[in-house]
Amino acid sequence: MRYSYEKTARPAALLPARLAAIDPVCLDILYQRGIRTPAEMEDFLFPSLMKQLRSHPPMLDMDKAVDILKRAVSDKLPVTIYHDYDVDGVTAGAAALEALRGLGVPVNHYCNDRITGGFGINAAGVDELMAKYPETKVLITVDNGIAGIEGVARAKELGLTVIVTDHHEPNGAVLPTADAVIDHKRLDEPEDQDRNCCGAGVAWKLFLELYVALGRDVEPVMALLDIVALGTIADVVPLTGDNRAIVQEGLKRLNSGARPFFRVCMDVLEKERVDAMTVAFRIAPMINAVSRMGNDASQLVGLFTKEDPAELRADIIALDDINEARKEETRREAVLAKELVGEAPRGAIVFHHDSLQEGIVGIVAGQLKEEFYLPVVMLAKDKDGNWKGSARSPDGFMLKDALDQCSEYLLSYGGHAKAAGLTVRAVDLEKFRKKFTQLALEAAGDTGFEPTTPIDAVLPASGYTEDLVRHLGILEPFGEGFPRPVFGVVAENILSTRFMGQEEQHVKYHDASGLDIIQWNKGEQARARKAPPKKFVGYPGLNVFRGTTTIQFVAE
Repeated sequence: MRYSYEKTARPAALLPARLAAIDPVCLDILYQRGIRTPAEMEDFLFPSLMKQLRSHPPMLDMDKAVDILKRAVSDKLPVTIYHDYDVDGVTAGAAALEALRGLGVPVNHYCNDRITGGFGINAAGVDELMAKYPETKVLITVDNGIAGIEGVARAKELGLTVIVTDHHEPNGAVLPTADAVIDHKRLDEPEDQDRNCCGAGVAWKLFLELYVALGRDVEPVMALLDIVALGTIADVVPLTGDNRAIVQEGLKRLNSGARPFFRVCMDVLEKERVDAMTVAFRIAPMINAVSRMGNDASQLVGLFTKEDPAELRADIIALDDINEARKEETRREAVLAKELVGEAPRGAIVFHHDSLQEGIVGIVAGQLKEEFYLPVVMLAKDKDGNWKGSARSPDGFMLKDALDQCSEYLLSYGGHAKAAGLTVRAVDLEKFRKKFTQLALEAAGDTGFEPTTPIDAVLPASGYTEDLVRHLGILEPFGEGFPRPVFGVVAENILSTRFMGQEEQHVKYHDASGLDIIQWNKGEQARARKAPPKKFVGYPGLNVFRGTTTIQFVAE
């Protein structure tokens, strides 16, 4: 990891009371990141969700979808929700189900099996859905559908009214033949549209518009923001604009304990408060693990409305067990991939192996991308003998554009700039590998993809106080588009060095200022040094032990 630091001094300015009460270091960080006027800072730190939503126009076809759903409400037309199997899809499905039930609509939900059905609406899925719910009159896709041309066509052939809600990239200007297609990434959306919401966010906006159009109290839709925040964080969309306001409000509702699912989650995870990082690394993986390990993801939707604490506790512990099995399988596949890829791959990694599990390859692709800073495609053999899997990309390589250029070798594909799913024809695998790798080499140029991470602030050890650490919470939520700040510390007077862990693999430096600096798995390097280092990069936090609070800096 390369780091850079270039401080831009924040000019003196008269601050409103809410900003004047915040530690100046927090405001300096915002200024460094381009949020520079007091008004911009207030909007960022204290966003109004309604004000943010009104700052851009409704998405195209929103009015058409609302009209369709108003008829479904008045005529009690049976609706089926076609959702995806990942966290975004499950939360979008849960939110849609709860919103429609609140209006008295008879509603069911359906999702593909990850392994046999693949991603998104397709003709076989529509036929299976109709065999299961033959009374369906209106079909709504959430977190999928923009690329489901054949699936939507099949639904229309069967006489269904179809609403597509999605956030993925369309295949150019070609849209499915649905009665309404809501996707902020449509090429004909106006320039001032917010294009960053996940599938759950797009669906939530539709139901907010529906409740408003019906003259209903919108509180039941607002109450869904805890679920929508989970989907937003899990799908790694930028936490700016609408998303930041959604997640900030959603986390408040999540931590209120109003929804039994999250209340029990917090109890099982032994958390008094849940932040975006907890959602991303503890709660979301448990939900994703269900489909990754070949289980039925549709059962997850009901967890968000279940109220019995004992049942929920058993369910969440079971999810955690599935996730532990997923972690073990991920470790196995990552070791295999690293052994066969070698130490210095060039351009891109396109890895396939008969033993890989289709549900795990996306995680392994992400790990290899982080380790090598290269685009990665991980492929498992599907039931037809073709190669199906996931791709992940670092900054600087537009994954969806690259797959567009390789489409002649693909049976199907779809996704974003940084993440995608794809199926490669077995006979074209080597051709795909060659072209994809060449595209990556051209994009990398002489500098490669390894990012230079900016350091947000550099302080002496004495500058890290309990007050500062507590004030940093005002900058949350952290995530894609607004990562957790990177700090530098200059420790001129380290008094002691202590090794920790069963194998003394970790090291803690204690500075005269009282600051503890911890480096995980750096014990061996510390022993090899003649003197402790004076400069570190990381993030400060609080450690409470036996009633005593100390400041610790976890360094890289």
